[in-house]
Amino acid sequence: MQKGTKQSAKEPGLPPGTLSFVGHRRAETVRIQVVDYDGETADTFQLEQVDDCSNLAGRRANGWIHVSGLHRVDIVERLGRCFQVPPLILEDILNTGHRPKADIWEKGVFVVAKFFAMEPEEETLQMEQVSFILGGNFLISFQESDRPIFKPVRKRLATPGSRLRRCGVDYLLYCLIDLVVDHYFVVVETVGDRIEDLEEALFHGEGEDLLDPIHRIRRQCLFLRKAVVPLRDAVGILRREEGPLGSREIQPYLKDLQDHVFQVLDTLENQREMGTALLDVYLSSMSNRMNEVMKVLTIIATIFIPITFIAGVYGMNFQYMPELKWPWAYPAVWLIMIVVAVLMLLFFRKKRWI
Repeated sequence: MQKGTKQSAKEPGLPPGTLSFVGHRRAETVRIQVVDYDGETADTFQLEQVDDCSNLAGRRANGWIHVSGLHRVDIVERLGRCFQVPPLILEDILNTGHRPKADIWEKGVFVVAKFFAMEPEEETLQMEQVSFILGGNFLISFQESDRPIFKPVRKRLATPGSRLRRCGVDYLLYCLIDLVVDHYFVVVETVGDRIEDLEEALFHGEGEDLLDPIHRIRRQCLFLRKAVVPLRDAVGILRREEGPLGSREIQPYLKDLQDHVFQVLDTLENQREMGTALLDVYLSSMSNRMNEVMKVLTIIATIFIPITFIAGVYGMNFQYMPELKWPWAYPAVWLIMIVVAVLMLLFFRKKRWI
């Protein structure tokens, strides 16, 4: 069973733009980490008070503000006011069951994506929502938990002379989304290995307890596909040349990102078909096994039909039955029964029924 797929429902009838957290609390406290960087320096610090975010707006240096934990609606609302984010976008950020998408408004870009990780021991799929708000020289990222999923990007950003230092926040947005997509490759590779193991177990006759794993694999492919298909459309929106990410510098990277999303989607389609094929093979193997059992039972019952007939004839207690007085009648009846059974087995073997 996939974890993190069921969300608490939002109260119906609320006005549009009403901020309400929809989801499960995945972090003990809300942490806000800020990275100010340019071509030469990169300063990282924790934002202790959300009121201090007003000092972040209007800086000349590029800024990356990462929020871990979404259960504090007041913090998200305060950040939205500091950076002039529309309430409808903040509402989508707090709704952790939102589908991936990309919206472009007059002051920036809003992107929603789903991050997936596979737990190898439990074979469960972990999912959480990540959201990004791109402004002029700042990028705000929101994450449900405090899992360090963006740690590789932080290391690259801390490396002097890296491309992340030299480029703007639009390239940082690309790197973060690309990291999310890279995790898709890890997950689909794990799912593919699991499908191969199930296929090998099926063809080796170990199919008694494989229905639940096969069903789990098919559901995992379905959840992944539901996240990748809208992400493909979102990347297509980001690639529009009239949008904020339409510069020539970032376009090749977005095209490469789109190719990766298409590759993940094609792999998922193949794996979903393989999962369906595995289910068909499993059901066919179970049906064949049942047919084998029924064939054995039918052969046994067919052999015993004439033997039961002979036993029934001599079980009739008529007074005048000459065989009852013969001294060799009992072994003769047994011999006849055995001969009949052997002849029927030879007949079945000749017909290749057994």
